[in-house]
Amino acid sequence: MNKLVLIDGDILYNKAAFSCEDTFDFSPDHTVRSADSRAVVDLFHHMLTRILDTIGTTRFLVCWTSTTNFRHDVDPTYKQQRANARRPVVNPEVVNCFKSRYPSTLINHLEADDVMGLLSGPGTIIASDDKDMRTIPGQLYIPRKPGDGVIDISEEDADYFWLKQTLMGDRTDGYSGIPGVGEKKSEKYLREYGPRWGTVVQAYQDNGLSEEDALRTARLARILRPGEWSYTLNKPILWSPEHK
Repeated sequence: MNKLVLIDGDILYNKAAFSCEDTFDFSPDHTVRSADSRAVVDLFHHMLTRILDTIGTTRFLVCWTSTTNFRHDVDPTYKQQRANARRPVVNPEVVNCFKSRYPSTLINHLEADDVMGLLSGPGTIIASDDKDMRTIPGQLYIPRKPGDGVIDISEEDADYFWLKQTLMGDRTDGYSGIPGVGEKKSEKYLREYGPRWGTVVQAYQDNGLSEEDALRTARLARILRPGEWSYTLNKPILWSPEHK
């Protein structure tokens, strides 16, 4: 039962860093924030060990996001709205400390989500609060919902969630699906016409969009799964309808 836990280092780091910030308001227009690096390191370690203790394992790998992202080749506007998002004020060298202190991995052009997805499979558990990890078949532990325990996600469930994301898009990640189609409408499409690629294409075309639009969104929404990265070419194997 001592499975390898794949941990999203980005989420853990940001939680620790923002939680340790102190804010000082000297005037309505002058706010100063600071964070004790040692406190961030201690909190990160505490959260990491709590995940391992709850799952009941000692084996883990912390996955990190690269500074480059292949999805920008699919759509240059991907996550563009996050460009000016506030970063933690803690010394950025803290991240390098984590990468050297703990077993870690990073693959150029990939997000931590993709790294975890590629490494997932029998004998592994993904530990992440990111809802997108429900698109990966296997076992998932959501740290902010410890009461749920380890969740089993079938390939059918993973495909369903990915197709739903393709229909509705994701405002958080800055890509749109079909205008006016949210969670309820996307679920209705999949329930009435079946959770398959043809349903997605038809829904896009019914709303004045093309199959090319659907494919672009599907590739943005798809977290890479085992076998979807070429280590010789150093690039993803983008999903295509022919794969199904």
